[in-house]
Amino acid sequence: MFSSRRVVSALLLAASLLGTNAHGALSSADARAELRAIHELAERSTGAALRKLEILQASMGETVPYALHRDMLRTEVWLREDAGQREQSYAVERKIRALALAHKDSATAARARLGEVRQLLDQHQADKAQAVLENIVAEVPVDAPPTVVASVDSVLGDVHNARARFDKALEAYLRALRQLEGMADAGDHRATLYGRIAHLYINTDHPEKAVETARQGVAETGAAATSIAALQLTEGIALIRLGRDGEGIIAFQQALVLAERAGLGGIEASIRGNIADYFLRQRDYMRAEDEARKALEVSTRVKDENLIIMAKANLGFALMGQGKMAQGEPYVDAVIVQLREAGAVADLEAMLDEKGRMQEAAGLHRNALATVREQQALQQRSARSARDRAIAALQEEFDASQRTRQIALLQRENVLKDAELASRRRAQWATGFAIVLTVLACAIVYVLYRRAARSNAQLQQLNRQLEYHSMRDPLTGLHNRRAFLEKMRTRSASKEDRRAGAASGTDCFVLMDIDHFKSINDRWGHAVGDAVLVEVARRLAAAVRDTDIVLRWGGEEFLVYAPATDPDHLAVLARRILDAVGSAPVDAQTCRVPVTLTAGVASLCAADIGEWEGAIRLADWALYQGKAQGRNQARIVSGMRAPVETVLAALDGAAGAASAEGLVEIVCVHGPSPDAPA
Repeated sequence: MFSSRRVVSALLLAASLLGTNAHGALSSADARAELRAIHELAERSTGAALRKLEILQASMGETVPYALHRDMLRTEVWLREDAGQREQSYAVERKIRALALAHKDSATAARARLGEVRQLLDQHQADKAQAVLENIVAEVPVDAPPTVVASVDSVLGDVHNARARFDKALEAYLRALRQLEGMADAGDHRATLYGRIAHLYINTDHPEKAVETARQGVAETGAAATSIAALQLTEGIALIRLGRDGEGIIAFQQALVLAERAGLGGIEASIRGNIADYFLRQRDYMRAEDEARKALEVSTRVKDENLIIMAKANLGFALMGQGKMAQGEPYVDAVIVQLREAGAVADLEAMLDEKGRMQEAAGLHRNALATVREQQALQQRSARSARDRAIAALQEEFDASQRTRQIALLQRENVLKDAELASRRRAQWATGFAIVLTVLACAIVYVLYRRAARSNAQLQQLNRQLEYHSMRDPLTGLHNRRAFLEKMRTRSASKEDRRAGAASGTDCFVLMDIDHFKSINDRWGHAVGDAVLVEVARRLAAAVRDTDIVLRWGGEEFLVYAPATDPDHLAVLARRILDAVGSAPVDAQTCRVPVTLTAGVASLCAADIGEWEGAIRLADWALYQGKAQGRNQARIVSGMRAPVETVLAALDGAAGAASAEGLVEIVCVHGPSPDAPA
């Protein structure tokens, strides 16, 4: 409740501003002075500054000069951003745009529309944001002020960052900084750009550069409290990435004090969310719960949906970490639903991965297995989507080259026709010249023919390359799933031949998954994760026969197709594969990463299955049995205790994998103990 002193102070402030209306509106000079005072007040209290600005706007007359009206609305934009009121901030940006268009101020109108791009980025719609930004760039006049150009480049960097085009994002941010060089009143804008660059360095796994850049931003003269608090938050994240936890927590605390003092609700919620995330990583779940609840309270107050999602996720995992599964899972499941609706695939995969870990740690193995299956299905859909986009891009490039080639051929045909017409005209002048020109025309035709032949040969070569790449995984060079399906389709042997006994061998399928691959990406970065995938592919290829086929099944999953294999040697094959991958850490230059596999093995003979699809389903079931029983092992389907139709029906039934356990004979082969990471 407000005290009477505070109420009286508010009334006096309103009277001091509104009193001038008794005799007339505030003059422009007085309003400018009041606006400067609001800027100074914002350094101490964002909420008080926003209330004072609202009173100032109410005190102005009907005929407010355009420049003053624009500057008051621009001040309202960043005050509402600092207070965490993003949606209201975007609404004010739309007012500025309408006002600027009415006064034919194209530079201000273009800058105001940047709020639409930021709103789309908040909604995880990077493609739409890119399209809108391209229209804005076309609207910016050639003589636009440097601050407007810098703002456009800054938002362009945000779009590239959201689309993981980090090199282009850095170029855009640096261009914006160059635009602001030497401008004494642009210190806060430069500090904000340093914060974005520091975030970019964190995203590209360069935390030491992020710390240096954040400190450059804090040192900028004129940096506002909002920018300094955000920079200190970024510095804290980078320090923790470097393992300097004590310094990182101090940076978080400094940022938190500044945010609370200045009433920066959005930044306060973000800081508390990061502190909660730190305690989660330290497995200090009680402190994580405390910070997450505070973050949820603040983010709910400022109505920032992204911060609310982060706070709920942290709170849910903190409760689950304490064994309070019934209390924690509703928060986590609510976040998963929101992320799925927003199409945030990467964040959704991370949530499912962490949820599965928590369930496994709590002994809820069946629930953990279901979560892992959901995550795997999401990863496969994501991989298929990425592949389809890549194929579409290749097709577009191919079509463009085809059109260019057709135009070139038409031009060559025109040249030939012109030459023929010229030869006919000259033939009328003299018979002797006609013979020479005929020979010349034949020579030209021959040259063009040779060029066309070379063009066709190049086209055939490109087609062969395209066919090769469509059957290979671009990262590891292994065959992909499409190549495997083509191989299965073209097998010429009869069903009886493929199910021959041990004398001639039978088809065997080994389905594998790299253990804790998501943790490798989280700890060392995606570059190290890619290096692990490439090395595992190499080791698998070296561990099998020349007649066997190793392929990347999807994500971190691999498949070995071993035709004509003795069923009694499946355990030897499985052990050779586990040892080849897990006996030595992967040397990724910057670190040594211990890697192990979990595998499921099935053969057509042992499973008494005539078609490969059923063997793959059994191998997949055996793989996830291995994951549920501790990983780093191979589970071999050595026989059936029931007809194959009964077993497959059990796998498809409501009880799922559990109902099939008593119907299948399993042999377990354990992998080597991994070395500690270096």
